[in-house]
Amino acid sequence: NISPNMKSLLTLTKNINNFYFGEFLTNTCLPFICQNCQVGLISSSVLAHLINYPDVFTITKETVTLSRTLTNVQERNDALQQVLLDLRAKDSFVALRGWRSECYEIKQQFSSPVLFKMERSATPLFGIRQYGVHINGYVRHSTMGLAICLQRRASTKQTWPGVLDSFVGGGLSEGVGVLETAVKEAGEEANVPEDLAGRMKPAGSVSFFHQSERGIHPNTEFVFDLEVSETFKPSNNDGEVDDWMLVPVDQVVDIITSQVVVVINSRRTNRMF
Repeated sequence: NISPNMKSLLTLTKNINNFYFGEFLTNTCLPFICQNCQVGLISSSVLAHLINYPDVFTITKETVTLSRTLTNVQERNDALQQVLLDLRAKDSFVALRGWRSECYEIKQQFSSPVLFKMERSATPLFGIRQYGVHINGYVRHSTMGLAICLQRRASTKQTWPGVLDSFVGGGLSEGVGVLETAVKEAGEEANVPEDLAGRMKPAGSVSFFHQSERGIHPNTEFVFDLEVSETFKPSNNDGEVDDWMLVPVDQVVDIITSQVVVVINSRRTNRMF
């Protein structure tokens, strides 16, 4: 028999990977190709807009290809930026309302050469894999035992405002490496000193394939574990976090599998400080 906790985690996993149980089954998405490499997936709703830019996209029944006339990275960057600015001005997509003025480097694989860069908020429209870091902060507490630090995202965040999240997290921006991003985000989001952040330990990666009103999100998160002392007091420096909670490890599954608790209720958590 499957335990209730396991059933809840399976449901959560399906929700996170909902693309596989939705549009993927319709077989209507087209591969997005650049330099003979697939870098994304284009849904039919996005395709209807891209046909208006024949100088940038070559569209067939099988693929959407970034024009071969764009022969280098800078030319591809410039052409895509003009398309995205035009779509943003027309308010064509919800995703572009969250314009970040921050770019992701787009590659066939994480270790591959950069093919082009793209405004962060636009990547879900093209089904392009995003990379990020998540840090599990934990405490060996004198009364609670092993406990996990969670943040509550700021109510002003463009995505998932007010929702509980991991201790620290952030996307890999243009020109910034994995560990460098983790240390930077730890300082910005939780005021973790650089020497303490340097003690975090890599804990693998997690990939998922989600779809939302903003588009398709084939994300990979590089995970780190960081032990902090009971006396450590995080404080936010970038306006992206409202609060932190300290959660006994045996309550974590209940919290992450309950949308009500995650979104609006902190009764089963403790103010960290």
